[in-house]
Amino acid sequence: MEAIIRRLKRDKRGVSNVIVVMLSLILIVIIVANVVLWSYQYQMNQFDWEKMQENIEILNVIPPPTNWLSGWNYRKTHVIQNATGAGNNYQVRITVHYGTGTDSGEHVYLNEHCKTDFGDIRFTDDNGTTLLDYWMESYTIGDHAVFWVKIADNLDNTSATIYIYYGNSAAITTSNGTNTFEFFDDMESGESKWNKTGLWHITEKKSYSSTHSFWYGQEATDNYDTGTANSGELKTDQLTSIPSAKLELWYWREVESYPAPPYDQTVIYDSVDGSTWNQIWYEDCTYESEKTWTFLSINLSQGAKHLRFFFNTVDRLFNNYWGWFIDDVRIRKYVDPEPSHGAWGNEETYKLTLELRNEGPLTVHLVSVWVINSTFHKRYDIDFFINSGDTSSLSISSNTIPNNYYMVKVVTERGNI
Repeated sequence: MEAIIRRLKRDKRGVSNVIVVMLSLILIVIIVANVVLWSYQYQMNQFDWEKMQENIEILNVIPPPTNWLSGWNYRKTHVIQNATGAGNNYQVRITVHYGTGTDSGEHVYLNEHCKTDFGDIRFTDDNGTTLLDYWMESYTIGDHAVFWVKIADNLDNTSATIYIYYGNSAAITTSNGTNTFEFFDDMESGESKWNKTGLWHITEKKSYSSTHSFWYGQEATDNYDTGTANSGELKTDQLTSIPSAKLELWYWREVESYPAPPYDQTVIYDSVDGSTWNQIWYEDCTYESEKTWTFLSINLSQGAKHLRFFFNTVDRLFNNYWGWFIDDVRIRKYVDPEPSHGAWGNEETYKLTLELRNEGPLTVHLVSVWVINSTFHKRYDIDFFINSGDTSSLSISSNTIPNNYYMVKVVTERGNI
């Protein structure tokens, strides 16, 4: 019996020890939980306090211009000076440079804001949205491009202002020589604009631009030697008459060299009525063969409506040369003096500008701007700080911003809107 009592006493002490340990653990858990809860509540209260102190006021919203070509980020104005007799739809040349420089005359620099292939270049009338016809004559990737632009306004007595637009990564060129000039053919669309005889035909043997040109020669032999004297002409259909015009083209020519004319004649004529022809350019065997693409610019006879290219070997001898290639034939308006280039405007950016004031005691970090209307809902991410008491302007440059009515909201890093 005594042994049983002693055992019970010993077990009681063990139970007491267990109870003490358990109570201690519970107390520790309670203390730790309260510390964590206090820390979390402190942090939440600190965040809420800072959030409550933020007070950003939008003082003004300056929207992008409404007279802006949709989808483009940048533009400049340019003045074309008037010239007597120029009239409407006069073609002017503009050289566009990819990099930086000082705009002057026909040269404009786009500060690397356009595509390297210049496919996003557009020209508009002075209203900023009416597109003008243009043709891109040539370009060098990432360097420069040469454009011809048809100015819609009457340049007889008043200068015209146009816009050049650039900065649209999705755009591709809409260059169109036919719409730009009085007559145009780059020989890439077949022979439909011409009536031909003799050896004249479209070829891929040589070309100035793209892949085709017109050639007086033979594909099989790379010359104009048929065994006999031969000749052929290339004539346009009747053209629209303009009072004063220039014929411009590129040609490549190789014929025999002989000191006495008149062998291997290459001749250009124009005509008012299609029956009486005026010679406006001539070369033969006494002229050195160019054997390289050469630019030719000739004044047409007043009121000319027809154009004719003529090749004549005269005899059957020494005809084993390439012959005559022509490419990029165009007729444009021309007066003397021509309309000159006036001033270039500064680069303009399509942007939304917000004038903001921080009325709160803390520096505020703005992380996004929402632009919203009935059909548009877009967030623009930003990284903009504004100190307490400061007034600042925030600009967002994007060609996706609408230029009609919308609502603007700014979002802070702490989540205020």
